[in-house]
Amino acid sequence: MRIDDFARPETMIRTAVKLFVVILALLLLPTLLQVLVRALPGLAVVIGIAIASFVAYAARQREGRSPGRRQQSGGAERTPVLPTINEDFYL
Repeated sequence: MRIDDFARPETMIRTAVKLFVVILALLLLPTLLQVLVRALPGLAVVIGIAIASFVAYAARQREGRSPGRRQQSGGAERTPVLPTINEDFYL
C-alpha cells in the first residue's frame, strides 16, 4: 500500500469507521460483561478462567517467538587424560 492511498476519501472514511467501531466495542464490552455477571453469578468464574487462559496462551506464544539467547550445551567436551605407561611405574 502506497502512502497516497491514505489520502483518498474512501480509505479515510473506511479507516474512520473501523476506528469508531473499535472504540465503541471497547467502551461497551465492560458494560455488557457487568450486566451478564450480575445476571449469572457463575459466569464471572468462567470469564476469569477464559481471560487467564488467553493471557497464558499469549505469553507462551510470545516466548516461542523471541529470538532470545539459547542456552549452549556446555562448550567443548572434555576427554579424560589417561596415565601414560612409563618405566618408573613398574619399579
